[in-house]
Amino acid sequence: MTFEAADRAVRDMNKRNLRAFDGLKTLKFDELNVMRMVTKVYDAAVRIAKRRYRQIAYDAYIAALILADVAAEKAKDMADDAITEDWVLDMLEDYDSVTHYRFDTEVERKKQRLAEAILSKNDKIAEVDKALRLFSQQLAQYADNSVIRATLDGYRDAGVEKVRWETEDDERVCRECEKRNGKVYAINKVPPAPHWRCRCQIWPMLD
Repeated sequence: MTFEAADRAVRDMNKRNLRAFDGLKTLKFDELNVMRMVTKVYDAAVRIAKRRYRQIAYDAYIAALILADVAAEKAKDMADDAITEDWVLDMLEDYDSVTHYRFDTEVERKKQRLAEAILSKNDKIAEVDKALRLFSQQLAQYADNSVIRATLDGYRDAGVEKVRWETEDDERVCRECEKRNGKVYAINKVPPAPHWRCRCQIWPMLD
């Protein structure tokens, strides 16, 4: 399981979103237009994110199948059927134990908060920068979620029954992840990541 594709996607989205959010700093708004412009920026970013999440998940799913000894061509056919737009929507609609929210619900909250801040605060630049930082964190977490969920789905669809949790074994490993290091879990009982941007690995246990 690798997060490299997720990291690349996050960097690309951050570059694009930086330009879009910067546009909110210079425009002059009346009250009706604030929400319209903020919504336009967030909605465009979310559309792109959903497409990137699907690609991230597609690649992670194939990689998981290959790790579980599924032939590459068959893995691609399985991914075409499994990793759909509905797969992404289902992931985003689930309540997440790390973020403590549902993706689209939180996006709506972020829109409202930023619109209110732009109208009520003197330092609009600082408010837009803060909103972008928080939104970027959300997008990054769900990029990682795409990898983790697709990996487990791939193992499950390949017939894997047990997986092993492994940490990066460095100084940044948290106590909870350290407790899990080396533990074997049934495929349907793997605990969720215990914190934001957890980079622990989940490996299939093959006969």
